[in-house]
Amino acid sequence: MKNRIRLAISLALSLLFLYLAMRGVDWPRLWDLFRTGNYAYLPLVFLLIAVIGGVRSVRWHLLMERDPGLTLADIFHLVNIGYMFNNILPAKAGEAVRGYLAGRKLARGLGQAVSTLLIERLLDVLAVVVLLAGLLPYIALPDWAVRGGLLLGAGSIAGMVALLVVARIGERAVDWLWRYVGRVPLIGHPKLKIGLLNLANGFAVLAHPRRLAPVLLTTAGVWLGYATMNWLMLYVFGMEGLGWGAAALVLCFTGLSMVVPSSPGAIGPFEWAGIQALALFAVEQSDAFGYTLGLHMFTNLTLIVLGLVGLVAQGISYGRITEAMAGAGAAPDDSD
Repeated sequence: MKNRIRLAISLALSLLFLYLAMRGVDWPRLWDLFRTGNYAYLPLVFLLIAVIGGVRSVRWHLLMERDPGLTLADIFHLVNIGYMFNNILPAKAGEAVRGYLAGRKLARGLGQAVSTLLIERLLDVLAVVVLLAGLLPYIALPDWAVRGGLLLGAGSIAGMVALLVVARIGERAVDWLWRYVGRVPLIGHPKLKIGLLNLANGFAVLAHPRRLAPVLLTTAGVWLGYATMNWLMLYVFGMEGLGWGAAALVLCFTGLSMVVPSSPGAIGPFEWAGIQALALFAVEQSDAFGYTLGLHMFTNLTLIVLGLVGLVAQGISYGRITEAMAGAGAAPDDSD
């Protein structure tokens, strides 16, 4: 029942934001924008999305401390599989999917996978906030965007500090907790303690500056890559005169919109946020909606294609994953 309520709320919010994004659109002008688009740039955008996925894979591998259970090629496919599921299932299910699939092969199991994914999310939010702060001297941002960025930035910093503390005293904290939890029937199972230890140990990379530096470098590469992708899409729709700064601002606004519960693929909030960003550059709503919609559609379709390639490469079926994630079936194996 709770899942259905959350899904209903997410769909309602998506429809609301989609309505707000579309209500002032001049449909003939929108059609003309797509009709006259320069789609010769799309292969380059597709390649850049794949490269960004590769950089994400390197970062995840670093966070896993180069665990031998997964090669970089494996991780690349798991990243793409996760994004594919994010675009076709609600509640960012792709993160759970790739964590589950990675956890089967990592030395410290699911706990290690979950901890690295959590670090990833915090780093990504911080990257958006830093990029937004970098644009402040050049673009007059609305108060709601500044407040939202500050709020998310503060939350991410607090979360990172908490993870640093866990990284330093992780095993001792688990041992202390286990003095009480270990006595509870059913919950106090030794496997649970192992899982908690693996989760705590997964944060260890944060306690080593030399290991953390390349993680931060690849994070910067990921988000600069996304901004460049947005910039290339401006050329597709004849808006290249807006410049890289406009593309970066669209990235920040759409990135912040991802915190809003929504339908699979974040349809609605993404388009509305992109329109708000381009409005600061005096872009007419129909053009802004067309650009943001085109960017969103092409990115999501590319990620779905790469995810399907990942499923084939890993020998995993879509059906077995959905069954396993719903708790209705056995874990997928390489025989599918």
